[in-house]
Amino acid sequence: MGDPPEFGTPPHPPPDAEDVLVLSCPRFICEVGGEKEEGLGTSPRNDPPGLGYIPNAAVAVLEEPPPGERPPHAIEHCDGGAGFYRKYFYGKEHLNFLGEDERWGPMAVSVRREERGLRVLHRVIVRTGQLRALRASVLEEALPPHVRPPGSRGGVPPRRLLELLLPGGGAQVLRLADPSPTVPDTLLKVDEQGVCLQRKVGVLYCRGGQSSEEEMYNNESAEPPFQEFLALLGTRVRLRGFRHYRAQLDTKTDSTGTHSLYTTYHGYEVMFHVSTMLPFTPTNPQQLLRKRHIGNDIVTIIFQEPGALPFSPRAIRSHFQHVFIVVRVHQPCTPHTSYSVAVTRSDDTPPFGPPIAVGQRFPRGPQLRHFLLAKAINGENAASRGGRLGAMAARTRHQYLRELARSHANGPPPAAPTRGLPVLGVRRRVGVTVGGDAVVGGALVWGAKAWVGQGGEETACLLGVAAERVVLVTPQEGRVLLSAACRDVLGWAYVEGGVEIFYGAGESVGLRLPHGEAEQVVARLQAVTRGCEVLELSLPRGAGGRLGFRIARDGVVTSVQRFSFAEVGGLRRGARVLRVAHSPLPNLTPQTLRALLRGPKAVLTILPPDRDGRPRRSFSELYARSLEQGQAGGRGSGGGDIGDSSSDSDSDGSEAAEQRGGEGPRVPSAPPEDGVPPDPTLRHSPGKAPPEDEEWDSISRVAAACSGVLEALAREGQQLRDPLGPTATPALSPSGAEDEPRTLSEKVSQLEVMLKQLRGELQEEQEAKARLRAELRTLRRSNRRLQREHEDAAARLRRVTQLLHEDPPASPPDTPPGTPPP
Repeated sequence: MGDPPEFGTPPHPPPDAEDVLVLSCPRFICEVGGEKEEGLGTSPRNDPPGLGYIPNAAVAVLEEPPPGERPPHAIEHCDGGAGFYRKYFYGKEHLNFLGEDERWGPMAVSVRREERGLRVLHRVIVRTGQLRALRASVLEEALPPHVRPPGSRGGVPPRRLLELLLPGGGAQVLRLADPSPTVPDTLLKVDEQGVCLQRKVGVLYCRGGQSSEEEMYNNESAEPPFQEFLALLGTRVRLRGFRHYRAQLDTKTDSTGTHSLYTTYHGYEVMFHVSTMLPFTPTNPQQLLRKRHIGNDIVTIIFQEPGALPFSPRAIRSHFQHVFIVVRVHQPCTPHTSYSVAVTRSDDTPPFGPPIAVGQRFPRGPQLRHFLLAKAINGENAASRGGRLGAMAARTRHQYLRELARSHANGPPPAAPTRGLPVLGVRRRVGVTVGGDAVVGGALVWGAKAWVGQGGEETACLLGVAAERVVLVTPQEGRVLLSAACRDVLGWAYVEGGVEIFYGAGESVGLRLPHGEAEQVVARLQAVTRGCEVLELSLPRGAGGRLGFRIARDGVVTSVQRFSFAEVGGLRRGARVLRVAHSPLPNLTPQTLRALLRGPKAVLTILPPDRDGRPRRSFSELYARSLEQGQAGGRGSGGGDIGDSSSDSDSDGSEAAEQRGGEGPRVPSAPPEDGVPPDPTLRHSPGKAPPEDEEWDSISRVAAACSGVLEALAREGQQLRDPLGPTATPALSPSGAEDEPRTLSEKVSQLEVMLKQLRGELQEEQEAKARLRAELRTLRRSNRRLQREHEDAAARLRRVTQLLHEDPPASPPDTPPGTPPP
């Protein structure tokens, strides 16, 4: 091999590089599609992520869902809890402790006691020189008994709470901060240091046959393919007098050009530094006026026309550009225009999403725009937390905390728990179970060692079970290794020294826990999920070598032979097989599954059915299943069951189940009421499992509402036809045909907006009807009252008239004196 080309010189591409977008380069990592997400139990992605998918890098806050509407692609590597201090501490009574530790460096701890009904909650923020801060909400009843000394009447002394949070002597160096307003203001600035909703992104134009930096910077004007791409990416704005985020562009004298490209994405303002919109200098081949802006952008989009050479980061001379998003257009300016995307990033930048599927091409439409904007924002967030940029941010944070500790840590140390000293709480301890306390919205945490697969390597981590998600986090880096929604948890099984959790389509993760904590974890899972305990059965073959049962392709048991070993062992119709011979069912082909079932004994890991005999499935499976059924138009899934060819099955409809393609018991579904899918991000009420019928009703409505999207996907991104016909009125379509959503998540987001509008109108109509009913009731009461008054007046008038028309009584004749009265 010859010497590598010099820095800034693009290498010569291989002869078969027509479809190659990026070339490998030292100190850079390429992402071309199908890359595996970092974590436990992840696999390379061969298809785009589905609705509700949240990557590990996007999990930040577990106590409550993020406010506002969720974007089509999750925002990753952002400090979602940065507003914790502003929301729960700033301007409220709380304690701040400052100090410097030999191990952790400068530290700042904020503690606040908050009453929530009959419970007491302690909110805590622990800040160190690292970019990650520990933010927690702890119920007073959940604290260990040794934190509550006998003489404090059930209260929590500050010193005991700090010693619990900072083991190893870290609490001894802390001092109470003085009451200066500088302390909370500085802490607020430290917490919100990385919060910025403004982004600047460079855009370079690469024509056919080009690949070097100078060639791209010297493209004076934009051709129609590039103009079409820019119109898709953002809005062309006039710089003079522009009042929004300008990204260092001149908005007064037009010295940086007359126009630029600007857009917004779910609260973020994005200004693009487009090379063809910046000033062009014919006498300067380096085009410093353009490079001065684009060369200082962390993220740069490289737009390639057909025939452009593959891009290499060696072609760029810059110390600030860390992420390059390469977009190549195919069949530009035609009805079949599509785009392929690849990414190359510096090796000190963590991976970020959205992920690229293998061979994925985006049609012209909002799907590509949302993907690129999310990719650019996540790329800058990831680069800001790693390498040189992350070190600069950590150094700034370290200086702020050190200045606070040296200038304002003038108070006394945390008081020891002696009689008479003030404490943080004086409430009586309430007997609660750690796992069953449904009040805790945040995560209950246990130390564990996790492994995936039989004989997998154990990894030390922290297990957190919140009301919304189950996560595994590394204790030192704070990196999320696994994240699963509680609605996707299928069940759990006790193993030697711990517990194993099953989720999704049957994936599992094993956890080794300290003695006695497995029961606590299971109790918490019972409170926030709908799963159950998983069983392991070892079933021998019966007479004639028969299994005695049949299962569908997805593992659901469709029939069980009466009086067979399977029925005696506890196998029931509607149960679900998760593993066969300790091999996960999602990883087995039908041929491998049949081979394993032909053994002398069938070792099965079984998930029992629910109370109604229906197979248990995760929410993700139910949603995908409804879409498949809607796309198939009610046809069966195809394929037969696996097991005995014929058997004396039970008489509860197993033959009908086999005719349906082995899908198990048919689940009733109601017709769609409004055709609008429910929000898949709705919080699951801990401890209250919704009825299965209601969930299937929601799933069926989702399938009906997304039929148009499935048509669009089947046509490979062609324009979606109006399902209402040419005479329909587009009253609920706020945008033009070019902005019509074409992906599943976009269609569902639009339907959610329409649902909110319809609900608002329905609520207004109901309120108006209620007002009319109230007025009608008032009028009826008034009418009845007037009628009674009229009847009373008429009765009195009749009596008076009778008295007037009656003759006076006749006077009796004179009687002689002494005559007795008659």
